[in-house]
Amino acid sequence: MTWSKPHPSVREIERTKAEKRKKERQEQKWALIQEIQTAHPSGKNISRLAKEYELDRKTVKKYLQTTTPPPIHRRKRNTPISPFLNRVIELEAQGQTIPSIDSLLRKEGYSGTFSSVRTTVETIRRNRKRNDPSTLEQRISRKQLAYWIWSPYHRLSEKEKTDLEQCLKDPAVRPVYEVVQEYREVVDQRDYDRFLVWLRHQLLDSKQPFYPYARRLRSDWQAVKHAFLLPYSHGVLEGPINRLKTIKRMMDGRAGVTAK
Repeated sequence: MTWSKPHPSVREIERTKAEKRKKERQEQKWALIQEIQTAHPSGKNISRLAKEYELDRKTVKKYLQTTTPPPIHRRKRNTPISPFLNRVIELEAQGQTIPSIDSLLRKEGYSGTFSSVRTTVETIRRNRKRNDPSTLEQRISRKQLAYWIWSPYHRLSEKEKTDLEQCLKDPAVRPVYEVVQEYREVVDQRDYDRFLVWLRHQLLDSKQPFYPYARRLRSDWQAVKHAFLLPYSHGVLEGPINRLKTIKRMMDGRAGVTAK
């Protein structure tokens, strides 16, 4: 999960690995061109240079006429995504996800691959960040975001609340957060009626964020129902059960015994 926040100083944007490789290839090619241009006045003709450097004679001739370093980026070829580039930029600016952009483009006649759409969207996002050197990108791990989503809001620190509010601006995060928080309240309050409403809502559509989880709850319905309606719990048995399973696995050779 990413967003941008103001940064007091402008910093140089670090190149990606691919851009570094392109830069290195450009420097190597320019060094080769200069070497050929230096060797030619010393008496070596085009044919000899082509043989020594294992190049085509036309390539050597072109290098002798070159006066500036070769460009890093090659001329881009037209691809199936090219006619839809402006549309991709428009959809990405609206906050659409990559799968949704791919789906919408196909309805409009796009016939290319999903990877082309993903690469195009990632390039647009990367260029937008790099064109704004006054901002510093802050990265939030999935693990950290998941912790904020599952935690009660009042238990978060002020900084965590601020960061969470930034994450909730993403249209894909807020619905998940609201569903999780509602589920937490239902379980904490042991409200069986609200739980039924929550479960039915998740089972209405397979696109709901917790549809698979809701199906698993429904498959073990009696146990789930008893957990809400009865005051009993087998939690006190978890420790002994865990010890018994550990001993069993040691007996089966699935766990090692540390000698002391």
